[in-house]
Amino acid sequence: MTDPYLCDKSVCPARGSWISFRLVDEFGDGKPYAGLSYELTDAEGQKYDGTLDSDGYAKVINNYKGPVTLTLAKPYAGGDAWYDTLADRKDYRIPLTEFQVAAEKTLHRPIGSTAKTAAYRASSEQAEFYNVEVRQFVKHKRHLPAPAKLSKPVPYGWTKLACDFAAGRVPDYGTALLPDKHYVLEVRALRAFRPLISLAPDFSAVNLYNLSLLATLSYGDFGQVPENPNAPKDVDNPKAQEPGGEVKFPAVGTIGHVLQTCLACYQEPMRYADAKTVNYPIVEDVPYSKRLEIIPYDPQHYKSADEQETPSQVHFFNDKRGYSLDSKKTDTQAYATHDDRMILIAVRGTAEKWDALRDGDAEQVPVKDGVGKAHKGFHEAYEVLQPFVVKYLARFRTNNQRVVVCGHSLGGAIALLLAEWIRNKFDDQAILYTFGSPRAGDADFVEGAKPLVHHRIVNNNDPVPSVPAAWMDTKQAVWVTGVAATVTGGVAPIVGGIIFGAGLNRFGGKPYRHHGIQRYFTPLRLPGNQISSVLWTPGCEGYEESAMTQLCYANIKNNDTPERSNFGVQVMNGADHTMLGGYIPACWATLRRWQDTQTSGGKIITPREALNLRTQLRFYRSELEKWQSAQQVEFPGGTIEGRPQDRATALQRRSTMSELQTRQKEISLAVSHNQKELENIETTLKNIDLLEQTTVELSDVYGDRAELPELKTQIQRWADHKENQAIVRVAQVPQGAIANTA
Repeated sequence: MTDPYLCDKSVCPARGSWISFRLVDEFGDGKPYAGLSYELTDAEGQKYDGTLDSDGYAKVINNYKGPVTLTLAKPYAGGDAWYDTLADRKDYRIPLTEFQVAAEKTLHRPIGSTAKTAAYRASSEQAEFYNVEVRQFVKHKRHLPAPAKLSKPVPYGWTKLACDFAAGRVPDYGTALLPDKHYVLEVRALRAFRPLISLAPDFSAVNLYNLSLLATLSYGDFGQVPENPNAPKDVDNPKAQEPGGEVKFPAVGTIGHVLQTCLACYQEPMRYADAKTVNYPIVEDVPYSKRLEIIPYDPQHYKSADEQETPSQVHFFNDKRGYSLDSKKTDTQAYATHDDRMILIAVRGTAEKWDALRDGDAEQVPVKDGVGKAHKGFHEAYEVLQPFVVKYLARFRTNNQRVVVCGHSLGGAIALLLAEWIRNKFDDQAILYTFGSPRAGDADFVEGAKPLVHHRIVNNNDPVPSVPAAWMDTKQAVWVTGVAATVTGGVAPIVGGIIFGAGLNRFGGKPYRHHGIQRYFTPLRLPGNQISSVLWTPGCEGYEESAMTQLCYANIKNNDTPERSNFGVQVMNGADHTMLGGYIPACWATLRRWQDTQTSGGKIITPREALNLRTQLRFYRSELEKWQSAQQVEFPGGTIEGRPQDRATALQRRSTMSELQTRQKEISLAVSHNQKELENIETTLKNIDLLEQTTVELSDVYGDRAELPELKTQIQRWADHKENQAIVRVAQVPQGAIANTA
């Protein structure tokens, strides 16, 4: 006779069925799920509560015949500080379950592992075997990753069958199983990737590389689809989403795609913003709840009197201009995210043609909530960003989290003002990494911000770090007294000289100064015509000012300031200034160089490279000395009275005494400045001596993440990507023991 649960529903229900099941991890071990509470609901709505035994097993007998629905939705009871924070925070409390936390503590089975599998265990127990994941057994699932493609999922038709037989007597969530069977259910590990970031104040190569990618990500859109899930449904569009539906992040390179579609789903992102090249971050394998979070969009769970916020409204700031003359908007863009260790804020740099106008608005204004004065254009962007950051920190920061800020170009300048304010108001150990950042504040601001940990990265011929220059903060035309040197160095122009805008009147206050520890990428030629770069701290001004000089001379007309529009175009198109074409490749090569040096026990630069650096610097010094000697021809002894009349130039003969006095004063100041630079060169030569003897420790490469027990596995995963083994890339690194990077 056919069993009643497969017959017409009018047949009287009968008891006498049974079901048993075991929850195991991806290695077939049931211990991670020991003690979990479960609930079974049979076809008549009868509930059976219990807990899994010490090996993840349970059995229910004498239930009504028909499909049963299994749920594991008991709320997390507490005990772990971070999980308690997520479950209890004021905004966007996460509906954690004991089951979720248990799954987060398991690991994914490595591809190619020879250990026994859950399927093997199911076979030994004569059980039905299926792959499952947490979202199938809990009521709230919007905070969980998107459904995975399971190799052997529980048939969906069983859940439909359970609903049909139960007629509303079973939960609207859970997974249905057929009775009179034993099951082994392999639970997919709930893990995520997050970029390896050191929170130690010291510089590390892994931060250099990973933060260069995260700073580049700030140029992308947030990528939320739909942008407004709260909008009324378009009745004319049959595919329109109902209000309150799920949001997704399908566009590659967007912020949401990298953080939520990739990292949160245990995938390594490859592209950032509009990048065409592939760059993998170095990531660590962490519990899902310790990823860089994007808050869930779940209007049913997060009731709000106002319109429900979307992830983009929480994590993304975009003061976008509608048109170029929209003076009410600053075109500032940034994103914020967090995990259990840190709050990360990344600020976008110059991306639109009118951003160059902001870059050039160099009038000085008092720093809001700080000391000294700042570049007006950068300061306005910092001001509009403040409320977004205040709200984000109030919602998500705990006392144990560090704040890490990064930015490129214009974004680096804004990030500096922002990070210093954060250091004063929120986190006195905030960390800042900037790439190609211009000067943002005056001498008073820089002095007040000395305690801020700031690692400032400058790439070879990037012109932006040398602005604002004197000509960007003066009422009068700039007269450039001379070019100190033009150095080719055998690779590319390295030092194009120094602009001596001496004697100019500022109307904004004290001169602009750079903040932080500068680290400079100097290109070096390797054997076989390959070009690499070495990251170091030169200690002399010429390396930083050279590119600015070259651009200025190309743009100066009629003895006046460089044309800012033309300057902006050159900056945005200059390969050394871009992240994708300049900074990221140099950061990658430096990370590989330091990995190689650490594993081989060698020095950070080779003797040949040290000779190359010294040659460049000595040529630069000789050109400075020639320039200084030439000034004695016009004003011997440094005075107008010492100027021989028979040697007067056409310019001198046309000049009034007042004009000659001004010119003599400017040359005198320039000579004094030049003399200081000559002294700094001696210090820089000593720095090369030290660099030639420098070895690298594991902590220099990975910072405080050097202590991770699984560090070698995480690094090997990154190194195994074919893009990190490409000949054109590996050739940028001096050959040593580069086969092993961990």
